Amino acid sequence: MQKTRFFPAYLNYVLVLLQKKDWRGKHRFYVWLSKHFANKVIIHNIDNRPFYVPVGEWCFWLEKGPENYYLDEFLPFCDVLNNLDTPFTLFDLGADIGTVSSLVAVHCAKLKNVLAFEPNPKSFDVLSANLNNFSQLAKCVQAAVSDFDGFATFHADTDRLNDHEGYIDSKIESHLESNVESKGAGDTVVTSLDNWLAKQNQKSALYDFLLEKTLALKIDVEGQEIQLLLGAKALIKNADKVIILIEVHPQVLARTHHTPDDLFATAEQFRDFDWTVPFYKNTPVNRDISFFEQVPVGQYDIIGISR
Repeated sequence: MQKTRFFPAYLNYVLVLLQKKDWRGKHRFYVWLSKHFANKVIIHNIDNRPFYVPVGEWCFWLEKGPENYYLDEFLPFCDVLNNLDTPFTLFDLGADIGTVSSLVAVHCAKLKNVLAFEPNPKSFDVLSANLNNFSQLAKCVQAAVSDFDGFATFHADTDRLNDHEGYIDSKIESHLESNVESKGAGDTVVTSLDNWLAKQNQKSALYDFLLEKTLALKIDVEGQEIQLLLGAKALIKNADKVIILIEVHPQVLARTHHTPDDLFATAEQFRDFDWTVPFYKNTPVNRDISFFEQVPVGQYDIIGISR
């Protein structure tokens, strides 16, 4: 990562303290700092390794640092992973800067390796630096994940160092069944997980990254959830165990004309899953009733555990 992205050590120390405390004027200071230092990062120390967070991302100020990032939803995910009997590979899909990967690395002793996909070039720069500091093997791929191989237009706020709400166009026809590559317009690389993994297997050496039989898929891909799952059919079917953490976002669902139930049903095409809502103490999802008839309309991370 470019040295120009860093603050002097003494100033970084102060900024870390300011992020971790509640104080009057905190949001106003954040707005001012983001305006004048939009391309800077603050270096936190997590589990004796540096972790870089963009100045201009309010959630890290709101949650008092990346180690506290929405723990009410992500710690239940880690609890499920800690109850596994075997090591697991984490697929961080829509990884942004790697915050969820970092939480799993800290809280889950059975994490063996991480495979992270992120299309935003600015976020990818920070992601690569963060995952390079992991003690576990971690590989970053600069690509969006869908159900085809090709290219798409990526929409994001280019004035920010990261924009975790960036998304690719979803109007591109995929040709997964006919094995024809879809060459859509745009300059952002798009791949399906099954196609990407098949290409790695065709190489003489599997790029020194071996998947475990148990997989955890964190899916936060801003509208490509269904396409991602369709493009991971073989991966999901062939694993011994699959744990999914998938984001349900009403605005994204409205843009793509889908419902949370569509997301669940897509994964269930390949194997049976039990779904729970971490925000409501892992309340089970009743698949016979519409999801938003069971919980208030809102943004949630939902856990799916294969049977």
